[in-house]
Amino acid sequence: MASERLIEIFTLMANHEREHPNGVSLCSVAREITELSGAGISISSKDGTHAQLCASNGVAQSLMDLEITFEEGPGHEASKNGTANEVSDLLGDEAQRWAFYSPEAAELGVRAVFGFPIHIGAVVFGALSLYRDRTGPLSEKQSSGAYLMASVIGRAVLVMQAGAPQGSIADELQGQATFDFSVHQAAGMLAVQAKLSVKDALVMLRSHAFVVEMSPSELAQRIISGETRFDVESESWRVKE
Repeated sequence: MASERLIEIFTLMANHEREHPNGVSLCSVAREITELSGAGISISSKDGTHAQLCASNGVAQSLMDLEITFEEGPGHEASKNGTANEVSDLLGDEAQRWAFYSPEAAELGVRAVFGFPIHIGAVVFGALSLYRDRTGPLSEKQSSGAYLMASVIGRAVLVMQAGAPQGSIADELQGQATFDFSVHQAAGMLAVQAKLSVKDALVMLRSHAFVVEMSPSELAQRIISGETRFDVESESWRVKE
């Protein structure tokens, strides 16, 4: 179920955030949720400029550098075309479309790469790049996990971007703004409790936090600990005595 996978993602985010602050946890979670060798995230601006958000390890970092330098690779292609792509064998014929990226990536020991666009609606503003050190396509579970993770990344960027000047996403990310993933974890739990979409649950969480004069983070911690929950039958919030 997508809702269960979302809770898994948000839980991983909250756990990784304590060890990898400033957005790096997004890449660590992407690698873990897809069960691949590494992940990188890039954000693109209207003029086509790409900026790196994070990389899960040294090889992923080098792959990000290659994509930005040569303007080739799975993430660059996903960001440019708005569609997912994969090269399951970096030494095969399908990789030849990236004349500079592919041989350099292969030198790093990479054998398969995958790119997923980061978007909200029709607006694409980045990409999730993934790699594996052996050949082969993604499984259905890995592919669905990557799509879901790209969607979560997109919404996380919008949360961080709220209130910032239009067009400044890349600048904000390079400034290493901090995401409060406990709020997203709690929203995932609330979505299941209230039978809502995660988006609506996040709005509901923030609204209730305002009513009870708590910060969203404080209410999120209470939801995660089980002190506060939403009862769908009575359509009311319940506080554990």
